Amino acid sequence: SSGINAEWPLRPGDKADSIREQAYRLKDEAYEVRESAMEAKSALETTLVETIALVRSQSTVTNLYIQEMRSTLSEIKKKMEDMEEKMEDMEERMEEKMAGMEERMEEQDKKEEDRFAALDEHSKTVERKISEHAAVSSTISSHVSETLSTALTLKERQKAQMSEVRIISLYKIAEQINTHPGGTFDADLAVDGMVTFDYPYWTDMAAYTHTTSSPGSKLWIELGGLFRIYKIKVWNLRHCCQEQLIGAHIYADDRLVGTVIRAQGTYDFTIGDEDPVYAKEVTLQQPLGQQLHILELQIWGTGPFLEDDKFD
Repeated sequence: SSGINAEWPLRPGDKADSIREQAYRLKDEAYEVRESAMEAKSALETTLVETIALVRSQSTVTNLYIQEMRSTLSEIKKKMEDMEEKMEDMEERMEEKMAGMEERMEEQDKKEEDRFAALDEHSKTVERKISEHAAVSSTISSHVSETLSTALTLKERQKAQMSEVRIISLYKIAEQINTHPGGTFDADLAVDGMVTFDYPYWTDMAAYTHTTSSPGSKLWIELGGLFRIYKIKVWNLRHCCQEQLIGAHIYADDRLVGTVIRAQGTYDFTIGDEDPVYAKEVTLQQPLGQQLHILELQIWGTGPFLEDDKFD
């Protein structure tokens, strides 16, 4: 026989069908061999009978030849009987193998059915979870979109509220490098909003700041946050000594905004939109060896802002 060498198909039902087909083909071949042997036996017996009849009719064959022929016939008969026994034994083994294969195929079919049922159930579970996750994702996406819209709206409102340019220096913390001992000329007077008069009739009622004549005199205002600076206005003394402010520099943090180049009552330093300035502190510094005294230091701006929240 050709044996069972075919590859197993991928689908579970086809495996059992293929093995059954090969087993039945092998059984059919065994039956054909048996039938061929039986036909040979019958033909041989017929031939022998005819030969014996011919010998007897002619009376030319000796008893010894007849005995040999009978002996040969007996041997052939014995071989045929042995062949029949082998064929029967083969049939029994084939039946046992087929029964075993049928049982194994049934078990395999059952396992494959169970496995495919489990896979189908798992697939349904995965599809259900995917559907649930898609619904959750859609909900989250909707919430994120709503939150983003709200954040953008709040940012626009904040931008609108913070776009008002106003005085941001009033009553802020002010310091100066030193104070003239001739009266109360504290740095806070630069941010008190008083610009109507400056000459003190009494020394303890001065309305302006005053340092000594040391080089590098300066006064600075801490804004309390990050602001965009639009304009800085310096109010000089009215009653005297306006030339003392010539040469002074005005800074927004470390950036030079302007320099006093002549003696006058007020100085306006405006910062254009093309190069915006953000600062937390504004400083008025006199590098020359002259007294630094002013009536008021006003700063206009917007804010406060975070470091990463600037609207240019």
